[in-house]
Amino acid sequence: MRRGERWPGIVVPLVAGLAALWSVVPVGVWFAGADAHAVAEMWRAWLWGSLVAVLGTATVLLLSRGRAGVLAYAWWRRLVGRPPAALIVAVAVVLLAGFAMAMCLLAFAGNPRNVDGFAQLFQARIFLSGRLWAPPPPPAEVANFAILHVITGPLRWFSQYPPGQSLVLAAGLALGAWWLLNPLFAAVLIVATYRVARWCADETAARLAVLLLCLSPFVVAVSGSELSLLPAAALGMLAAAAATAAGAEGRRWVAAVLGSGAALGVMAAFRPLDAVAAAVAVTAILWLAAPADRRVAAVALAGLAGAVLTLPILWYNSRTTGSWHQFGYTYLWGPGHSLGFHPVPFGVPLTPLRAVGLTGNDLYQVNSYLFDAPFPVLLIVFAGLFAGRRRLAARDAVPVAGAAALSALLFFYWWRDTFYGPRFLFAAVPWLVILLARALVLLKRSGRELAPGLSRGAAAVLCYGAAMALGLATIEPSRLALYRSENRVFDLHPDRDARRDGIHRAVVVIPDGWGTRLIVRLEALGVPPPRATRLYAAIDACTLEQTLDRAALDTSGAARARLLPVLDSLAALRRPGVRLDFSADPLLRLPPVPAAADLAPVCREELARDARGFLQFAPYLYLDRPGLHGDIVWAR
Repeated sequence: MRRGERWPGIVVPLVAGLAALWSVVPVGVWFAGADAHAVAEMWRAWLWGSLVAVLGTATVLLLSRGRAGVLAYAWWRRLVGRPPAALIVAVAVVLLAGFAMAMCLLAFAGNPRNVDGFAQLFQARIFLSGRLWAPPPPPAEVANFAILHVITGPLRWFSQYPPGQSLVLAAGLALGAWWLLNPLFAAVLIVATYRVARWCADETAARLAVLLLCLSPFVVAVSGSELSLLPAAALGMLAAAAATAAGAEGRRWVAAVLGSGAALGVMAAFRPLDAVAAAVAVTAILWLAAPADRRVAAVALAGLAGAVLTLPILWYNSRTTGSWHQFGYTYLWGPGHSLGFHPVPFGVPLTPLRAVGLTGNDLYQVNSYLFDAPFPVLLIVFAGLFAGRRRLAARDAVPVAGAAALSALLFFYWWRDTFYGPRFLFAAVPWLVILLARALVLLKRSGRELAPGLSRGAAAVLCYGAAMALGLATIEPSRLALYRSENRVFDLHPDRDARRDGIHRAVVVIPDGWGTRLIVRLEALGVPPPRATRLYAAIDACTLEQTLDRAALDTSGAARARLLPVLDSLAALRRPGVRLDFSADPLLRLPPVPAAADLAPVCREELARDARGFLQFAPYLYLDRPGLHGDIVWAR
């Protein structure tokens, strides 16, 4: 570390230590409603797994007098350290692409798995029809086709999301399957991460980082999904990789700078918030990589390229929502969908304390899901960076900035969910992996010698490696089994079944659950989606069913005109109902009655309909052609 760069040795471990502390103190339980039992169970798994890994490694090292550790590092150098870098990167590309395809086809049955993906796949069908939006179904049929996150009428039918991922899915569908381009983005992620890690740290850390990406169950699962997370992360790292060449001479530095900005602009078409966070790390790389007399020019050129490449997104907004600066999310859900402490479209409103809890829960999930290791990964990152703090330079702050920028933005975002891990943090995962690789390399080189050729730090790294192996061998199989069996409806392929059985010129009706039918009926009767969601959460299903029936059957229109005031008055009673065992849907809430026979007849009919079996319609909307003029129409 040069004399003028003493600050990285203070700032980088300090930020890593804060993140590690935030990840292990249960602020998510205290302030964000996280499951205290699940957190306690994970802590027990970390405790026992760490004990097994540490005691097992220590026993082997003691019995071999350290020779086992020296031999392990010798094999690491032979397998990973000596071969050409191109070979290591190529192996990592093949591994991640292969693991992602195996996850997609074997664990996910080649089907979309997330409600965001259902909407984006339908938008892909719209793009394949040659349009930006489709004509909506007639008002009387809206309830048969409406799904979450798709804007259905009154004039346009389209997804709430930016167009990037839907264009990728459309290309895949045109080639034969939506998932065909996933290996390409996996390859970009690996190559770009290697380039960035080598620039931020060194060759050893870069090789370790790409192998760690391949070993992350979270990365593999997301890479096998239909979501925009993988392309966004790949484009963010591609922008950073291009920025590392900003110190080149001649036209190369201009191409590198313009390329970094262009990649960020394209990334905004997938996940705009992630692109803003990625711009922080890319700007830092440009500033450090470019010569002093070119720094301002480099940042300005990259910003110009990024702005130009966002123009198509703004044009898309103007053609769909009617305003170049309004994305589909706020068009559908209102201003409460944006960042900040304010009322939200659904769920619990965001407050500063809740934001602290949600961020803590994000970091806790990084510990839990990134490698399924029975030890908090962020503690290892802190330990390695602290042990090697005298070797840290300004470049080591870049991955910290890349990961922290996204967490800082999400601090002001009101919604979270878990999709094989903390999915909103996925674009930060390559930066976290680079930090882990750098920390492990620094930790290995630290500490006094325990045995000839083996330091205390090297022994600690072996313990963490054993913990990772233990987690992948014991925790990961159960996770994979859960992913495979958690919702068997996602394994169905009704389009293939229809082709096999020779079904043509038909309407196939998919029986959806009572709760979903109520929500789409509310929207079909003109209740805005944010209000429909809140009303459904505030009124029991039986009362809501009877109220909607009265509005639908009143030929005078008076009941429909009074529907919203009536629903608001019912919601004000604060009788949301309870979950009862005689409902086939465990999430459905009914009046607190002792038996189903005590419910109104129409409610008993709805329960009987669900008892015959129901699926989810949303995963199958994308099978329809926009305009509903295909050979088969799939309907709720």
